[in-house]
Amino acid sequence: MALWGDTRRLVHIAAVVARHSTAHALTHRAPRLARWLGIARIEGPERLRSAFEELGGTFLKFGQMLALQPDILSLEYCNALFDLMDRVPAFGFEDVERILREDLGGGADELFDSFERLPIATASVGQVYRATLGGRRVAVKIQRPSVEEEFRGDIRLLQSGIQWIQRLRIKPLEWMVDPMSEFVGWTREELDYRHETRYTTRLGSNASGNVHERVPQVVLGRSSRRVLTAEFLEGVTVLDYLRAVAAGDRVTLHRVRSGGFEPDRFARHIVENFLGDAFRFGMFHADLHPANLMILPDNVVGYIDFGITAVLSGYSRRHLVELTLAYTRGDMEGMCAAFLKVSSLGPGSRPEAFAAGLHRQSEDWYQIVGGKRRLRKNFTLVMLDMLNLSRVTGVLPERDVVKYIRSAIAIDGLITRFAPDFNVGRYLETVCDRFLRLQGLQEVISRDQILAWTVSGASLARDGVLRSGRMVERVLGGDLPVRAEVTGGGPGGGLHLRTRALQQAAVVLGLAVMASWAGPRPELGLNLFSAAMLLSVAGLTTLFGTLRRLI
Repeated sequence: MALWGDTRRLVHIAAVVARHSTAHALTHRAPRLARWLGIARIEGPERLRSAFEELGGTFLKFGQMLALQPDILSLEYCNALFDLMDRVPAFGFEDVERILREDLGGGADELFDSFERLPIATASVGQVYRATLGGRRVAVKIQRPSVEEEFRGDIRLLQSGIQWIQRLRIKPLEWMVDPMSEFVGWTREELDYRHETRYTTRLGSNASGNVHERVPQVVLGRSSRRVLTAEFLEGVTVLDYLRAVAAGDRVTLHRVRSGGFEPDRFARHIVENFLGDAFRFGMFHADLHPANLMILPDNVVGYIDFGITAVLSGYSRRHLVELTLAYTRGDMEGMCAAFLKVSSLGPGSRPEAFAAGLHRQSEDWYQIVGGKRRLRKNFTLVMLDMLNLSRVTGVLPERDVVKYIRSAIAIDGLITRFAPDFNVGRYLETVCDRFLRLQGLQEVISRDQILAWTVSGASLARDGVLRSGRMVERVLGGDLPVRAEVTGGGPGGGLHLRTRALQQAAVVLGLAVMASWAGPRPELGLNLFSAAMLLSVAGLTTLFGTLRRLI
């Protein structure tokens, strides 16, 4: 059954490609014949967009990826492909009603206070509607009815295409292998909105302390495998801003600028948010195209559509910081060492060839400015060169690392569009250097280190209290010949003093135990760990002060 479905899909793909290729050739080389056949003249960018729309499924997502690559496609083609992000032909509202009833047990008017019938965005996997629930505006994303079947078949076809390109060594198509391979690894989780619900909730929690990052809250009671309801963010997408600039749309431009929009500042926030999410928390939005980013007042970056989210291990994070910083500084040895640490080396891998290739290509990437190596080639081209070199030499980065690199490429392409003078490479260096300094401080004052100090302090306090208690008893009992003046003790004074000291030790020990149960992300400032440290010091100071008065 799958074979028959793949065959039909392949025939459809071949027919679409053949029709558009023939029409393009006729309208440009035989315009009279084209007019006689009734074939309209459509320029290349619009024809490519139209072809991706007809192909549907994963080809829509692939077209979205290409829209962010002005270094691969011309600007005219990228602009045309932007429409694949939020202006794909919509499916009917009867399908919306059916999916809502099947997944949530009711129609639109039963589940929501109000529900607009026209979608505000239509994309490759689903389309978004504006609604109200409990007095607040929400965005409701509904999955396309046939998208799951289309995506699964397309993934199989894409994998076959990759194999044929590599086996036949089709040079003109080799550039497609890397983006196609990355894309195949991204799509599976995106078809189940429950994954996106979990990711959105987690990323929202991570962003709670960041004033430059906004993640909408998910409405769990109105979300399912094919339906996702979340807070509606009031703002303008970066894609709509780019369209407004191109079309001279004064209304949209005034709306954005009245909120204090500054392209370079907004670009800095995008880079900071991305690296902060990736390196601090190990989770980041991995589908950063302009329809998924919103310009909110005061240059706050709003994020939507978390269908593709990446998770980085602590090991990968550490070496990706090193890789990014080495890249920005032109340190080829450091760049090679860090890349090898996050890559898989098989029997056919040639790490020496990879290192030699990096040094050869660095001559084209960098130039000497003021005695320092500075990039002459943009981030996207450098990363594509490096990924191509890794494939040729069999030094293949891990999947989570590919997502990081791919997202960084997307950010570079995006920022190039709305802030062309912003130096992404230079700012990457600034943020990574800042992060490494903070990481070094956290290694000195880490949770484990503070816990060790606290436990050690508690042990010292406990041992000191017990020993001093025994010594106090000996002093008061006359067993230890020392001169001491005890005032205000009264009967049982020694026992009372020992009890107070033991109470202090108990407090310190209790705080140490609480610290060992605390969450995984300590921060500097007034929190449980610093409180435990302060009370430990206070307890020891009080104890030693008491002993000085006794002896």
